[in-house]
Amino acid sequence: MRYKSKDADKLNEENESIIRKRLPSIFRKRSAKLKRDLEDAVREPSSSSGNVPASPSPGAASLQRNSTSPAQFIGGIIGDEDFDEATINGAMEAIGLDDNEYISARFTAGGGCEVGDLTTRSSIDALKATGYMGQANPTKILMKFEAHENESHAVRWSPVERMVATGGADRKVKLWDIGKNSTEPRAVLSGSSAGINSVDFDSTGAYILGTSNDYGARVWTVMDNRLRHTLTGHSGKVMAAKYVQEPIKVVTGSHDRTLKIWDLRSIACIETKFAGSSCNDLVTTDSLGSTIISGHYDKKIRFWDIRTEKQADDVLMPAKITSLDLSKDCNYLICSVRDDTIKLLDLRKNQVISTFTNEHFKISCDFARASFNSSGLKIACGSADGAIYIWNVNGFLETTLKGHSTAVNAVSWSPNNNMLASVGKNKRCIIYSDS
Repeated sequence: MRYKSKDADKLNEENESIIRKRLPSIFRKRSAKLKRDLEDAVREPSSSSGNVPASPSPGAASLQRNSTSPAQFIGGIIGDEDFDEATINGAMEAIGLDDNEYISARFTAGGGCEVGDLTTRSSIDALKATGYMGQANPTKILMKFEAHENESHAVRWSPVERMVATGGADRKVKLWDIGKNSTEPRAVLSGSSAGINSVDFDSTGAYILGTSNDYGARVWTVMDNRLRHTLTGHSGKVMAAKYVQEPIKVVTGSHDRTLKIWDLRSIACIETKFAGSSCNDLVTTDSLGSTIISGHYDKKIRFWDIRTEKQADDVLMPAKITSLDLSKDCNYLICSVRDDTIKLLDLRKNQVISTFTNEHFKISCDFARASFNSSGLKIACGSADGAIYIWNVNGFLETTLKGHSTAVNAVSWSPNNNMLASVGKNKRCIIYSDS
C-alpha cells in the first residue's frame, strides 16, 4: 500500500506538472466556461437572499445584469477567440486565484471554489477592468478640449484615420487629429446656417455628411475640406444622413416625417418615403444600402427595403427613439429610448433580446447617440448626469466614465482601436483610451 501511495503521489505530481505546462491552452479552451462559473458565483448571493443585491467591493461600480439577456445570445457573440492567456491571468489575479487554487477548483472532481469571500473578491468590474471579457475599457482621458463655441451635438470617428468629426450648435463641423494629440481643429467645415445635428463618414473616409436644423444636409470632401453638395428639400430639421450605394446616393431623415434618397450626381431627391412620424436617426445595413432602418418619435423602428420598395413590420419601443447603431456584421441593432433604456435587437428575428439600464442612467436629449464598439461586444451611451455608461452585451454594466460636467449628447467608438469619443452640452469633446 505504501508503494501504491507513493506511485499515486508521483502520478499526481506528474499530472499537475502537465496541467501547469498546458495552462495557457486550457485557459483558452475553457475560458468561456470559467466566465460563466464566475458570473454565477457572483450572482449566487443575490438569488439566495431575495431581491437584495450583494454589496460590491470597495471602489467598485455596482453590478447590473439584465434579466432578459438570453444565454443563446451570449454564446452566439462571444467565443473562445475573444480571450487570451494574459487577460485570463489578469482575471485570476483580480479574484485572488493562484494556479494551485484554479487547478483545484476547476479540475478536481466535485471540488468547489473555496477562495475566501468570493463575492467581494470576484467583482465583475475587476474582471472587466483586466480585459477578461476581451478588450479592456477605455477608462483614461487621452484628450479633452472645447470642440465648439456652444453645445456640441454630434461626434464620429473616421473609418480610416485617428480623426474625429464633431458638430455643434455653432453651425460648424470640425475635424480633429487625435493621432497628433492636437487640440486645434485640423479643419473647420462651414456652409450650414443652423446647428449641426449629426455627422458621418462614408466607408472610405473621403467624404463627410452633416445634417442641420436649417432643413438641409451637406457633403464635404475630407482631403481639401470643400463643400461639395448641399441637399435641400425637407421642410423640417434634418436629424440623420447615411450613404447608400456609395458614393452615389445619400438617405436623410427629418422631422418633417419623411426620409429622402438623394442622387449626388444630379444633386436631386429621387425618392421620398413617408414615415408618418419625425425621424431622429437612421442606419443602413451595408454599403449598398439595401435596407434602411429608421427610428422615430412615435416609438417605432421602421425597415425600408429599397430594392423591392416594401416595408417590413415595424418594431414598437416603449418610448420615442433617440438613436440607432448597427453591429459590424449587421445582425444586431441597438436603440436608445427616451424611457432611459438601451434596447438590443436581433435583426434576424426583428426581436428585442436585451435591455440595458441603470438607476442613475438618464438619456440626455431627444438626439442622444449610443454606440457599439468595433467588436460588437460593448455598448456605450452618455447620460444626463455627465457620465458615460458602458455595458457588455451579456447585460453587465462594466464601468462608467467620468469627465463631463454636464449631460453627454453623443458617443462614438473608434472602428480601429479601443478609443471612445464623446461630446456634451458643455462644448467639450473628451477622448478616452485604455492606455
